[in-house]
Amino acid sequence: MAMDKNFSDRIERIGSPRRRIPLTAERDARLSLHLPDSFLEFLRTFGFGDYFDRKLQYCDPTEFSPVLALVFGNDPEFSHKDCFVVGHSAFGRLVCWSKRHDHFEIDLVDMRLSSSKLAPTQLVLPPHLANRQRSTDPNILARSLLPYESKDYEEFDARDQPMFERCRAMHGSLERTDCYGYFPALATVGLDSAMRHVENIKRVAALEHFAILAQLGTFRLMWLERGQYTAVRVIG
Repeated sequence: MAMDKNFSDRIERIGSPRRRIPLTAERDARLSLHLPDSFLEFLRTFGFGDYFDRKLQYCDPTEFSPVLALVFGNDPEFSHKDCFVVGHSAFGRLVCWSKRHDHFEIDLVDMRLSSSKLAPTQLVLPPHLANRQRSTDPNILARSLLPYESKDYEEFDARDQPMFERCRAMHGSLERTDCYGYFPALATVGLDSAMRHVENIKRVAALEHFAILAQLGTFRLMWLERGQYTAVRVIG
């Protein structure tokens, strides 16, 4: 199967993932039950690699299923049984796919779930685009599982300055199973805390750290309007 043009065009612009772990036959068979063909073909070609020095790391969805279970609890719309983490950012943003909800993301640091299907960003569009319908084709929607540019998965400090490269310089580059975590976690001191800076970052094991973050507070489905997030409902 040839790679979807949406994917090949994006890869031509941003490059292919690095440090790839090939997709095994067992994983291929398992993931083909849950992921769109277009994204699966991307994984068949490139495996579980990373972009931008592991600012975004792709992974086997089974790795972080326990974290989803902690975030979702008994939520009526979200379940770790049919939602899957296909990648994560260096600081704890989970890139997820579900046949019901397509692409959505969970920011474990800010305890926020964003979904362009359930809580679309409110945009002021020019007249010729205002009535354009959102695609329902999963193979088209899945292109959003690839980054558009490096800053898509950046983390910003209390002064709104990018942190990733400074964290690499201060704390070392990430290995595949690592992440950068705040100590103390921002959920315990306030999301707008002045503690949000590189000196309070440590390089730690991603799975364990994400599991801790998932239990520190209440997550909310949020929608974005004019740069401000508004809560739609509590998750769980």
